[in-house]
Amino acid sequence: MKKFVAVLLALAMLFTVPAFAFAAEDAEQTPIVSEENEETTAPEESEADSDETVATISLCTCIYVWPISGHTWIYVHNNSDEPIQVGHYEVPVGQGVSVGVFSFSVNDGWGIYYNIEAYKENTKNRMDNVWSKSEELDANELETLSNKLLSYPNYWGFGGNCATFAFTMWNSVTNDNYISFLIPAITQFMLMVSGAKRGELEMYCPSRDNVYRLKGYGENAHLERASDYTVS
Repeated sequence: MKKFVAVLLALAMLFTVPAFAFAAEDAEQTPIVSEENEETTAPEESEADSDETVATISLCTCIYVWPISGHTWIYVHNNSDEPIQVGHYEVPVGQGVSVGVFSFSVNDGWGIYYNIEAYKENTKNRMDNVWSKSEELDANELETLSNKLLSYPNYWGFGGNCATFAFTMWNSVTNDNYISFLIPAITQFMLMVSGAKRGELEMYCPSRDNVYRLKGYGENAHLERASDYTVS
């Protein structure tokens, strides 16, 4: 019995050695292909930098009769290579829009107007008397500002005058926390001590046809051209 087992072991070794030899020879001739595929991640498509400046907002004020007659507004200039939306107004490339709230000085009704300041201050040569400070806006900040404009009540009142409107818009996209007062001289002083400069702002001068009054509320809100009396 022992002899029989020994013979079986010998035969097993005889056939096993060539088998290992052939396997080794095949291994030398045939490259081993890994079953694990390396994960290749396609490069992400380049996206616009969210911090890229697309617009500049300016907080502006001007006194016409010191200390009680004046106006405060915002001006937004398009610095991007495509139109931008500012509230209800689409600003073309290289242009800007002013937005403010008016009462007694207009004839088309109290409320929000687009481009009155940009048109009047330029055509009446009053830009040298405008005090302003500016901040750059990225796309997210511009969207915040635009939405704030769309939701702001379309009225003027002692609880919501032109300075209240302008400060609300400015505060929504900056770190400032301006509080509105009814006296224009106080508004101008606040801007002066916080870094505003006089006569440095250049507002794009729109055509007469691009001066608008905001009409309606909510989904019914839309722009209508301001009358000649209001623009004059």
